[in-house]
Amino acid sequence: MSSPRRLIRAFTLLIPIGLIAFAVFALTSCSPFYVLRAAYEESKILLAREDIQDVIDSSPSDEEEREKLTLVLEARAFSESIGLTPKDTFTKYSKVDRDILAWVLLASEKTSFTMYTWWYPIVGTVPYKGYFEERNAQCTATRLERKGYETWVRPTEAISTLGWFNDPILSTTLQHSRERIANTVIHETFHTTYWIPDYVDFNESAANFVGYQGAIDFFSAQLSACTTSVCKKEKELLLSEAVHSRERELLVADIVTSLYEALQTVYKSDLTEDAKLQKRQAVFAEHINPLREKYPKMTAFQKVNNAEILQLRLYLTKLHIFEDAFVSCKKSWKCFFSKIEQTQSAVEDEQANPFIYLKELQ
Repeated sequence: MSSPRRLIRAFTLLIPIGLIAFAVFALTSCSPFYVLRAAYEESKILLAREDIQDVIDSSPSDEEEREKLTLVLEARAFSESIGLTPKDTFTKYSKVDRDILAWVLLASEKTSFTMYTWWYPIVGTVPYKGYFEERNAQCTATRLERKGYETWVRPTEAISTLGWFNDPILSTTLQHSRERIANTVIHETFHTTYWIPDYVDFNESAANFVGYQGAIDFFSAQLSACTTSVCKKEKELLLSEAVHSRERELLVADIVTSLYEALQTVYKSDLTEDAKLQKRQAVFAEHINPLREKYPKMTAFQKVNNAEILQLRLYLTKLHIFEDAFVSCKKSWKCFFSKIEQTQSAVEDEQANPFIYLKELQ
């Protein structure tokens, strides 16, 4: 394990805000200049955009930057080849003057998996909010904690406007490995193609699966196209990393699911609130200690926190349903995305539960 930040995508920066159109940043905040700051930061990103191919061709750009930007274009082309619609995203590149782009706030009740939510146009109700200033996120978190909520503030490296604007790849994303960059591009391209309002867990979990599985298929295709031993060695390593990341994600998804279900039983019991708070500590340790033994450098799950658990669950909900759908399609992306489209239509027309509907299609 090269770094604690690589434990799983959902633990750290690779989880995109996913909904960060200007409206997501443009509501309430502790800072009276919040809206102006949000508009300023978003404008800087958009105004700093350069055509990726121009950056690749320019002599001032360094070799690693050129290689990673080339990978972005290749992953984007791959996404399109399997049936996704990137629109104009990831054709531009923006350098930002920070290592962390923004912070995401989540909040939940302590003895119930009930999240504090915000509502935004287009995307509907969502259980998180993004901030360009950490102090603003922490300020809002403090207010919510005073109301009895547990909160979790995490950093993020990427943003998406779901295809409404020409979202660039950011320098914050290029800090990471090639495997993670390809994963991010494919994940975000899924969002520009499919989005079901008010079902953030389905959208993010589906994109999560597509990002991990897509990265495997992407590097497999690149390996097949290699004509030199150097190329083969490089692509084999990237493919191995992608396979390992996917397996790790599915493992953690299972643990998060079992932890969630066990805590849900405690929260729905007739115990007093104090007894529930005490009982959940034992349940948390029972499920997380084995994971911590396997990944001793793990930075997540330092203590039981419903907001953190629910955040992870948003990206890890029933991943096996997506895997089963992909396998039932004999690993055909065309078939898989057809099932996603059918599910999206069913939710819009029949108010169906997307997880249940997709499972019934298999």
